[in-house]
Amino acid sequence: MIILLSPTKKQKRHPQTSEHALLFEKEKQQILDHLQTLNPIQIKQAYKISDALTHQTHEQLLNYREDSPAIYTYQGEAFKSLDPQTLTKDDLNYAQEHLYIFSALYGLLKPFHAISLYRLDLLTKLELNLFKIWKPIITQYFNTLNQPLVNLASQEFTNLIDFDTLQVPIYHVQFLNKDHKVISAQAKKARGAYARALLQSKHFNLKEISIEDYHFSHQLDNTYIFIKNTID
Repeated sequence: MIILLSPTKKQKRHPQTSEHALLFEKEKQQILDHLQTLNPIQIKQAYKISDALTHQTHEQLLNYREDSPAIYTYQGEAFKSLDPQTLTKDDLNYAQEHLYIFSALYGLLKPFHAISLYRLDLLTKLELNLFKIWKPIITQYFNTLNQPLVNLASQEFTNLIDFDTLQVPIYHVQFLNKDHKVISAQAKKARGAYARALLQSKHFNLKEISIEDYHFSHQLDNTYIFIKNTID
């Protein structure tokens, strides 16, 4: 079974050599070549970001180098909960075969694919249509893997899957508060904790996976619902 996570904008370089070739080098290079033609004014307009983030994004493109494993580079809430630094070598080897991270630049990443610091989401207004580039390739790749998918990604990145042509089962996991609503920050943390629990347990009885502060509530079709515990 395959675990799916979203990337995060918050990143930190963790220099380390990698022997793992990217899955979609040609498509990544096409997107990168386009991004590197943009000047700061064009970056600010396309990304709709502050002057400080525009400068940072431009510098990252100018100093692009793939030297940091994805699992250590992403620093957002989900990856804090995943806490890869404290996983065992066995867990990390298992993750390399069973965990995939979506990316607007790279398509899909395995944990130890070396990446550069970058800023790009699927909603960035580029001349390139990122959904058109990635959706068929990613869906076909999942079909080739021929394993069920456990989707812990955001809706934005879930949209990279073409459900009309997907030929493998997919199971979604939702984390809701006591009012049965998604609270973004809480859900991100829970997704990372759940991915960690899956990697450590190495079994995929999804309703039996336990993470702190949540309990399994019910299954709705192919979606497993976990509710945040209330504090009396």
